[in-house]
Amino acid sequence: MSSSGATTPAAPAWLLRRFRTRAHPEAARATPSVSFPELVWAHYLYHGELRRDGALHPPAEAEYRKLLERFTQENGRVLNSYWCTSEASAVALTEQPGTRVAGFLWRRPPQIRFHSATDWVTRDAAELGHVLHTCETLAIRASEVLNGTSERITMQWILSVAGYVLGIIDQADGKPTAQQSATAAKRSKTELAQVEAYYDRVGGKTGRLVYFGGMMAGLGWLAALAVVGAGVYSFFGTFHRHDVGTETFFVCYGAGAVGAVVSVMSRMGSGKDDAFSLDYEVGRKAIRRIGSFRPVIGAIFAIVLYFALRGGLLQLKTASGNETTFFYATLAFLAGFSERRARIVLGSAERVLGGATGVPEEEEQGSGRRDSPARRGAPAQAGSTG
Repeated sequence: MSSSGATTPAAPAWLLRRFRTRAHPEAARATPSVSFPELVWAHYLYHGELRRDGALHPPAEAEYRKLLERFTQENGRVLNSYWCTSEASAVALTEQPGTRVAGFLWRRPPQIRFHSATDWVTRDAAELGHVLHTCETLAIRASEVLNGTSERITMQWILSVAGYVLGIIDQADGKPTAQQSATAAKRSKTELAQVEAYYDRVGGKTGRLVYFGGMMAGLGWLAALAVVGAGVYSFFGTFHRHDVGTETFFVCYGAGAVGAVVSVMSRMGSGKDDAFSLDYEVGRKAIRRIGSFRPVIGAIFAIVLYFALRGGLLQLKTASGNETTFFYATLAFLAGFSERRARIVLGSAERVLGGATGVPEEEEQGSGRRDSPARRGAPAQAGSTG
């Protein structure tokens, strides 16, 4: 409160956290990290004293709370967990809030991680230990590929399966019978198959969304490149913004990029699995980078087609004989929409550049076969055996 009675505005929370981190970097590095097995062991000792002594706050609770606080500081708050009582084993989900881009812009998606420490309780149940290992590997794949609601559903689903398996082992005091292990393993594998099918379905959709985001980024880079190119050309050359040739060039440039985006979107919405195939497990950065190149490829095809038409390598005429900007824009859009058709059109320009006016190579080879002695009915010469 100032002397005039006005309230001093408080600094944003993210700015205060950033200053605290910069002010005490040595203290942050000096604090040792806590692994999940260490936390599980502290929890096991805490509950062991709780069951043995019956005290509400046994001595081991303070150490467990301290380790839990440090663990959540490093990995985020615990969303859900299952703790065994017969042995020191547990599974848990944590959510780490996403950091802000450049420290103050929008916040990145949170990171959800699956933590597992089950070797103690599964030493006499190898088959169920394999099921828990499958849960862990599937959780790694889901956390790297999915985000948002689909990631939460998948990770919570995996945790429920792992908790069910640990519950079966825990109820048998760590030594389930062969029948109990077989039944639990069969049910868990069936459930994990459903989880993986869901992950595969939403993973493909997530990959398409990331690819689309990459295409939008590619359009943005193309627009920035057009502005920079126009500025450089106006500085070193005679750039006229309202010149017909300049307008046609940039219209073709943009139409090819937009055609490429429309082509991908139409294939994504076709409903056919083979219309647009994408390996979503290559990583978000790779998918986004590949998607950003798609409008660039469409713009390149459109510009090359425009140059071929203006240079006389291709002879495409309208009924009126007047090629307007709309004429070139339509062809540029089609070139960006379908690279295959653009290659067919540009193939004729390649033949013009090469001066290939004779018979194609395939026909020449075919005529050679027709003129062979076997075709004319002449007897083949036999080799000498002497």
